[in-house]
Amino acid sequence: MKAFDLTPDPKVLLALTHTPLKPLDALSELIDNSVDSLILSTKLGKPVENPLIIINIPTRAELDNNAGCLRVRDNGVGMSAESAEKALKAGFTGNNPYDMLGLFGMGLNIATGKLGHRTTLITARKEDENAIRVVVDLLEITEKSSYKVIPEEIPKPEGFTHGTIIEVAGWWTDGSGNSGFINKLISYGRPKIRKEIGRRYSTLLKEEKVRIVIDEEACHAFMHCVWDQSRHVERQGHGLIPAKYTFSEVIGHQTRCTNCYALVPQDKCPACGSESVRTIEERIRGWLGIQRFDDISHYGIDLIRNGRTIRLLEKVAFFEFMDEMGNTIKDYPIDSQYGRIVGEVHIDHVPVDFMKQDFQRSSAEWQRAMSYLRGESSLQPTQPGTENNNSYIYMLYQGYRRVRKCGPQDMYMGYWDENSSSPKRIDRETEKEYLKKFENKEPGYYDDTEWWKLVEKAVTRPQDTLVKCSGCGADNLDAAEECLVCASILKGKPCKFCQEEILYSAISCQYCGKSQIPEVTYPWMCKVCGSSNLANSDACKLCSSTRGTADPLTAEQLRDNSDKIDELSITGCSIKLADGNYSNPVDTICYYTRIPIISKSQVDKLPIIAFISDSIEIFIDFQHRIFKSFSVGPEVFIAAEVASYLHTYYGSLSGHSNQKAHSTANLMFQLISKYYTDSLSETPEQLREGIKALFGEIRQKMTYVFTDIAADIFTNLTDTEKRAMLENMVANQIDVTLMQKYKESGQFLLYLAPTSIVEIFKTFPYKFFDKYVWNVPYGSVADIPESALDQMRESLKKTYQNCLEDCASYIGTNVADSLFTKRTSISLKILLKEIG
Repeated sequence: MKAFDLTPDPKVLLALTHTPLKPLDALSELIDNSVDSLILSTKLGKPVENPLIIINIPTRAELDNNAGCLRVRDNGVGMSAESAEKALKAGFTGNNPYDMLGLFGMGLNIATGKLGHRTTLITARKEDENAIRVVVDLLEITEKSSYKVIPEEIPKPEGFTHGTIIEVAGWWTDGSGNSGFINKLISYGRPKIRKEIGRRYSTLLKEEKVRIVIDEEACHAFMHCVWDQSRHVERQGHGLIPAKYTFSEVIGHQTRCTNCYALVPQDKCPACGSESVRTIEERIRGWLGIQRFDDISHYGIDLIRNGRTIRLLEKVAFFEFMDEMGNTIKDYPIDSQYGRIVGEVHIDHVPVDFMKQDFQRSSAEWQRAMSYLRGESSLQPTQPGTENNNSYIYMLYQGYRRVRKCGPQDMYMGYWDENSSSPKRIDRETEKEYLKKFENKEPGYYDDTEWWKLVEKAVTRPQDTLVKCSGCGADNLDAAEECLVCASILKGKPCKFCQEEILYSAISCQYCGKSQIPEVTYPWMCKVCGSSNLANSDACKLCSSTRGTADPLTAEQLRDNSDKIDELSITGCSIKLADGNYSNPVDTICYYTRIPIISKSQVDKLPIIAFISDSIEIFIDFQHRIFKSFSVGPEVFIAAEVASYLHTYYGSLSGHSNQKAHSTANLMFQLISKYYTDSLSETPEQLREGIKALFGEIRQKMTYVFTDIAADIFTNLTDTEKRAMLENMVANQIDVTLMQKYKESGQFLLYLAPTSIVEIFKTFPYKFFDKYVWNVPYGSVADIPESALDQMRESLKKTYQNCLEDCASYIGTNVADSLFTKRTSISLKILLKEIG
């Protein structure tokens, strides 16, 4: 019988590109291959003098034109044709899983395939006359149903003597599962990408094993801001506990086959029969310590494998414990929401998962490493098994679990508060200033000298001022009223009756015995009607209310007898003023009263009453005859109250130039148009005005939010977008010859078309939330897992993107059906609801 041919269909290679992977992880896979090339150079006895990885990232404008490429270049040893073939073959790896980063042989295929469908590999060794060039186009391979690609010899590119270049292009179009993947990478912005790569490869960068340059700027190694290991606290039963432990210890050995890497119990591999074996050290090295500041999320242990950080700020493995019954105990932090235990731990021998997202936590190597680092019990000393736990994490937990008192006792920065005569914590802004100086490596701040001064300052009492007694010349504390030596009065006052000098704080005279506390009687004010009454009267002379009766028209009394109406309330009420600016956001909270609103004059009941403080509280009596007998809705009254407040608050706009525009009626109109169109009436013209105002406010906020990347945004604008921007600038009589100035300052953002704003939102959604434009959390939420946050962010982005597209589309058309108008009206309300 003929043997079965199980060679997979070429479509399998395309299917691999749909493996879940984040853009930065894909870029890291390409960097890993370059790092491995540099490691191999050293192992071959040909170490590179200045190991370098150069990365070039395409711009958004290039992506829009299906141009440009993502390029990763290294100056490693380079590859032969045979090695290049193996490197591109899915599932093949020439790396052993203990010394290299590229482990499984498919990382390169998946990473390049997710970024684009065409990958070009150029490689050359120093002794080669020419370079080898191979182009792998997934669409062509699938179409031809063949894995065969033809390599070619080409002259070495200029300045390229040895190493490897990977170029990815052919961006996936809409409809593909990887559409927009490369866009998401560049949406992070180059500064953030450099920072994240510097974080992941900080060990290699710190040890100068490689330099990584992204678009001509170097990535810098991340440094943890921790206390020096000479600092310590003392705890009963544990003695001195240093602020930092450093270690490098072999906790075990393994014998592995050098052919298939299986465990070898004796002299011969049970899997493949090979007698070539290698002893692997299970070495754990690194440090664990205390961060100089505590933080709600920035704490945990970095877990590193062969120079690359696999897990950033790992918390679960170290600060949670699962008992024998499967119950999870959270150990840290439990006394507050802030943590400060951090560290960098190298566990090169522990296997990782397929895409190097995590370590294989079920492996014996992982279990042994965790036992060494955090012990086999809960960290809480009252839990079972802790008597045998002497791990580094356990000791740090006992020393630094909580902060009871600022100062050296708990190694916490602060200052001495004279009012309470106790240490107080420094403010978070001071911490941020010190951290910035640490990041800039300023002396005294990069090391912990200046930080420690604040620890000592917390328990340093200010020296008291001494005052000499005029009678005997003895020194006394400045606060003393009487000399401790001769009892002479240092601070005194005359008695109100006998005029003898007595102590300043005396409440009675030691000579005449009379009290020094004055007895004062005052008329009292009726809280109900506001009239003044004699001090000895018990009831109001005007309204007969007894003394002490609460005012029924206070906000507190009305709140107790009302229910909140969310449908009429406005969060962050803000409208455009006569000078073109927007009023400060103010919350308008509306209530339905369960009792009549009685005026102080008691002449008639009131339909509505408002209170203004940090917000505007409006109480409405829906039983009032004006709502029952006349066709007047409460929206009109609410708008009138808010308009009156705005007219008074911005009274300076009542000058000659804005006098007619800044009127209560015009303000009412804007309020009703913006917030109550659903319940009253709404025309397409009003809706368009609301949309214009919205985009105007977004543009204003963008000039502050996008200052750091304004130049990149300008560069990435399409020709159509730039043409629309120029037309807006000309229409607003803006001098377009100063475009370079507007580009650098970000002022060009004020004239972008709504469709351009939508495109920028798609690329940089995180720049629009977290109080930048909308008061909606996006970056991080305490105690919410990252997986849930990713789903929340995607849903949030989709909702706001759809709303922005509705508004941009509506304002761009002159004719819209009622259904589109209604939908756009709802979209506008959503966008206005949480705007900052």
